[in-house]
Amino acid sequence: MQLKKLLRLAINSNNIKQPHLILGSLMLIGLVLRLPSLSLGAWRDEGSTYFNALPIDLREVINTVIYSELNPPGFYLIMHQWIQWFGADDVSFKLPAFIFGILLIPATYTLGSLLSSRTIGLIAAAVTTFAPEAIYYSQEARPYTLAALLCCLVVFLYCKAIYSKKAKSYLLGFVICATTLLYVQYTGLILLASLAIITLYLKWRGVANIRLTRFVMAYIIIFLLFTPWLQVFLTHLHTGLPWYTKKPWLMRPKILYENFQYTLPIIRWRGLAELIILLALIIQASQFFSRSKQFVNQWELRLKTYTLILNLNALISTIVVAALSYSGRYMFPFAPLAWVVYSSSVINLLKHIYYYWNEKFNRLSKQIVLILLVTSIILIIIPNIKYAMYLGNSEKSGIRSLAADVQKNDQEKTFYLINPDYLSPTFGYYFAHKKVEFYGVGRWNNPEIFSPQGYAEVWGNPTLISDIEQRIQNKIHDGYRQLFFIQQAKVMSNYGKMKYSVANEVLPRLKRNYPLLEKTDYPGKNESITLYKFSLIKKE
Repeated sequence: MQLKKLLRLAINSNNIKQPHLILGSLMLIGLVLRLPSLSLGAWRDEGSTYFNALPIDLREVINTVIYSELNPPGFYLIMHQWIQWFGADDVSFKLPAFIFGILLIPATYTLGSLLSSRTIGLIAAAVTTFAPEAIYYSQEARPYTLAALLCCLVVFLYCKAIYSKKAKSYLLGFVICATTLLYVQYTGLILLASLAIITLYLKWRGVANIRLTRFVMAYIIIFLLFTPWLQVFLTHLHTGLPWYTKKPWLMRPKILYENFQYTLPIIRWRGLAELIILLALIIQASQFFSRSKQFVNQWELRLKTYTLILNLNALISTIVVAALSYSGRYMFPFAPLAWVVYSSSVINLLKHIYYYWNEKFNRLSKQIVLILLVTSIILIIIPNIKYAMYLGNSEKSGIRSLAADVQKNDQEKTFYLINPDYLSPTFGYYFAHKKVEFYGVGRWNNPEIFSPQGYAEVWGNPTLISDIEQRIQNKIHDGYRQLFFIQQAKVMSNYGKMKYSVANEVLPRLKRNYPLLEKTDYPGKNESITLYKFSLIKKE
């Protein structure tokens, strides 16, 4: 195949034969790559998902989410019904997030195809297939993959509502998906805000035939549909993350850069990838303002508008997340949008390299393109496959191994004390059928139902440690003879408003007052713990 035809294939969608067969193959590969991670087990965030979804009816699920979460109830209502049908063992519990993670692959394909061609759609789908963050969060029983999927659908429907002859149908779909997104994760507000800004910009610049009245009505309907949850959202907003300290404003540009790095779909050679993608984005951005006839002929106004929307949306969302001082997993719902943008811009960069080298050094142009393609495969696919294959070799929490070791006869006149209490959702999940008695350092009763509301006040209580000591004495008076103390395997520090450092005082006091019978370490990727078995017969 001639090089010219190869590059046309990257622009012209009609040259790709059987794209759905290729897409199906990518989904199958994505399935295989994500399967090992299902053996990671659960940790405290997923334990919270379990207890949020556990109540017997939907009303109680919503009430639990209002108290214990900083998210809307949509995902937990899905999980509630899923648990009712399929149970909540380690694997089946993760399958909804797993399914949404697989569906992200065709979603990015559809969004990429919208920009220019099926080739870009397939490249975007391939990036999603092998992206480490997409692989990891496909096993996390939290709203991340569903929120990312809905973000893709919202942007797709928004774009189609601008130019399609069926604009009203697409606008209705936009309203439904946008409202659903708001009831799944609050990051949807950032997406909708960025689309509102883009709508006004497109209208102002006259780039597209925007019917502003329709979009205003769509946003009004979305707001009205979200109104029943608005008061709860304001409560959650006021509560915030008490364990999180926002960075100074001078540090926000650094967070912006970290968020850009987070969206890079590779593990190795990230510095080189940053340079290539930034160069590709700069070249593509310059084309938005180009008036050359060559550019107009190569890129229809409709496709240019779609690409502009995707680029601005990814940019604005990343800036807003950084401005709010958030990074990491808070960026994941927007990462697939970034992958589509990167796929489009890199293909565009390769096209420019071809034109330049074909004019200057015709003999070398083919070799340059082949080197770039081979390098891309080495930098992206191979290390990412290794990451996926080895991801399931460790477990997230040592509490799973502890639960497997616990024998029924160990529970006679015994209770567990979990330090700090935020490990309790994991403990409650793995010990749900063992009928053990456990309490928390922090929230003593029902610590498995974690809640950020009033949490700083709990840990700021000056009598917290003495109250725990008294409660242990009360258990001794009730006839208990053993205390199984679960300690997070690291020195606790204060975070934000949380005075977690007081948790470091508990173990020395227990050692001073009670005989230590046994100590066992249980390592975990996210939660490493140590079990201390104490006899509740006081030292003389």
